[in-house]
Amino acid sequence: MLTSEEKTARLRALYDLSRGSEEFDDGVSFQEEMEALIVGHWAILAYDDMDDLALSFHLDAHPIAVAKLTRFLVEQDVRFVLYEAFTINEKDEIVFESDFPAQG
Repeated sequence: MLTSEEKTARLRALYDLSRGSEEFDDGVSFQEEMEALIVGHWAILAYDDMDDLALSFHLDAHPIAVAKLTRFLVEQDVRFVLYEAFTINEKDEIVFESDFPAQG
């Protein structure tokens, strides 16, 4: 299991890498209290309960923006899992949801 400090450090490194990159032209913010990167108003990167870096897009995200972001992550050798949806619970925690069973 990753510690909160390790997750924060990895997200901070990705945030630093993303700054100035055209793939993040809608802006990227680092939400340390949520341990998440928010890309524009259409994507979120955070660690799931399996300690995998999770990527989820808003349903209205533009397909070209989605393609650019995923290509950037792959080219930078950033390993991630893709989730179909996420919600924020009453504790302001990100909860990722998927139709697919967890891979063990």
